[in-house]
Amino acid sequence: MNRIVSTVVFVLIALTSQAQKESYPKNYFVFPITPGQPNTLAGVLGDLRTNHFHGGLDIRTQQREGLAVHAAADGYVYRVAVQGTGYGNVIYLRHPNGLTTVYGHLQKFSDSLAAYVRREQYAKEDFYVDLYPQPNQFPMKRGQIMALSGNTGGSGGPHLHFEIRDSRDNHLNPLEFEFRELKDNTSPAFMAVALRPATIDSRVNAQFERQVFKPVKQKDGIYRISQPIRATGQVGIELQAYDYMTGTGFRYGLHCIEISMDGKEIFTYNMEKFPSDVFRDYNNLIDYRTEQQTGARFYRCYNPDGNVFDLYKTGAYQGRLFIKDTLEHEITIKIFDSYENSALLKFTVQGEVNAPAIPPTEEVPFTGTLSAEMQDNVLKVTAPNYKSSTPFVTFFSNRLRIQKDPAYYVNNNAVFLTDLREFMPDSAQVGSKVLALDYKKSIAPGRITEYALDGVVIRFDSTTLFDTLHLTVRQRYNALTINEPEIPLRHYMDVRYRSEGPITRRERAGVYRVNGGGYSYLGGNWLGDVIAFRTRELGTFVVMHDTIPPRINLVEHSKGNIRAYIHDDRSGISTFRALVGGKWVLLNYEYKSSYLWSEKLDEGQEFAGELSLEVTDRAGNSTILQVEIEEPKPKPAPRKRTRR
Repeated sequence: MNRIVSTVVFVLIALTSQAQKESYPKNYFVFPITPGQPNTLAGVLGDLRTNHFHGGLDIRTQQREGLAVHAAADGYVYRVAVQGTGYGNVIYLRHPNGLTTVYGHLQKFSDSLAAYVRREQYAKEDFYVDLYPQPNQFPMKRGQIMALSGNTGGSGGPHLHFEIRDSRDNHLNPLEFEFRELKDNTSPAFMAVALRPATIDSRVNAQFERQVFKPVKQKDGIYRISQPIRATGQVGIELQAYDYMTGTGFRYGLHCIEISMDGKEIFTYNMEKFPSDVFRDYNNLIDYRTEQQTGARFYRCYNPDGNVFDLYKTGAYQGRLFIKDTLEHEITIKIFDSYENSALLKFTVQGEVNAPAIPPTEEVPFTGTLSAEMQDNVLKVTAPNYKSSTPFVTFFSNRLRIQKDPAYYVNNNAVFLTDLREFMPDSAQVGSKVLALDYKKSIAPGRITEYALDGVVIRFDSTTLFDTLHLTVRQRYNALTINEPEIPLRHYMDVRYRSEGPITRRERAGVYRVNGGGYSYLGGNWLGDVIAFRTRELGTFVVMHDTIPPRINLVEHSKGNIRAYIHDDRSGISTFRALVGGKWVLLNYEYKSSYLWSEKLDEGQEFAGELSLEVTDRAGNSTILQVEIEEPKPKPAPRKRTRR
């Protein structure tokens, strides 16, 4: 495939048994939660998360909020932010040695820092703020309490998210700094191994198909796959494996992977650091299709096209196996955690030569249903129960056509392969059965490209794609399908299309992406009867109306507090704004529970006058609630029970 020119120089010399580590200062940082006491983690650097590698440690906080968060070293508050999702309430400390520590999902800031943030929120009249104080404004000493731990932002439960970054904003592995509060003597474990053919002539067990194998741990502690795996050509290894830590039931990402064939190292992966600005590149480093289809996350143990991460060291075939003989080859995979606990997997790959496909001798008219799937540059068409002494498929592209013999048979199913770089078909025919393929154009990465046909315009910028995209486009009524959701994008593409169905209220109509059993709102702008939108995912997009305003459930509107729950059923909450007596009031928002609560600029003042609370959804629908501030109703005294 076409490659984006990588900014990373990959070392193609003989590989060391482990990647050389940088030197990190020991005992420089104090542990930020209960320093000096044993602790455990819910996450480590490099955990496989949705759309990203995890950027640091998730430090457990006894399943509760409110634990003291200590400054890890002398420094100053470089940045402080309040985010609805992501890190929630977060502090960035910059230290004299050039490193930065990050503390996320906080419940509360220290009094002086909280007062500063609150003043800025009132000045900007916005709950969400991203602030950069002066370097001497909030100095911090090593071990000083600067916040309380919480569960704000995108947190799935109470914990402290803790990062260490270098001067180039790379995420460093905090475990390299040897916190004595953490101990681990538990080894990682193998779950599954997949082998994937990489070229049109490659095979795994005589098929052009990714195949998954289950390793079993033997009495000697080594994992093995019981039977040899037959293969030929270039084959990529994909690995599902986890680390485990002593004293927890959590699963963690791997620190290091080493793969050898016949004793020669061909691939290493080292999660020691990675840049903070390329999180979505993670989708190119896992088997994204399998993750989207099943939820299982596999490391791609080869250097994929479009990769710019300096996590890999590979050999001549970008870390893939290259089988060109009929010999047995021993494959060893060793995985490590940050404490050098390790696990070993061994299996055998038996080389073989691709045999010619032998057609059935009987003649039966083909009545089955054709299916097609694409892997990288190769299109595979399967004709089930196709019995013919002269079998073939015809691929059509406008007035051009080519015929292909079966590449192989599987249980009487004829499998045909074609390289989309050589011929891009719009349909395929076997017997009297025709399968529409909808291929339109090959879009190369690293350049601005526009596709326009039949009222659909798709614009790719130079950063949209990881690799060449063989574009398919289908429109039916209000639905537009662009390829399939199992292909990842690095960044946005811009789309314009004309909806075929009636749109009665364009100001309340927007684009939604079909997402499993639901819809994700993308919005869009109307240009006449054409809607324009942006997306970072492929798949099916539909135009739908949202005319139902958000709901407000007011819990309290007293002189001391304003509390409410807000909900929206389709496009989602966009903004909320409260005025009391005509003056803006800060409402904190916890999106996971849809909860709003007030915070006064001056706690000594009481709310008085009319409360006006306006909530707007992303489609522009608004609900305005207006009510007078009232005295809190006294709770009735408990009734005494008299025994008779």
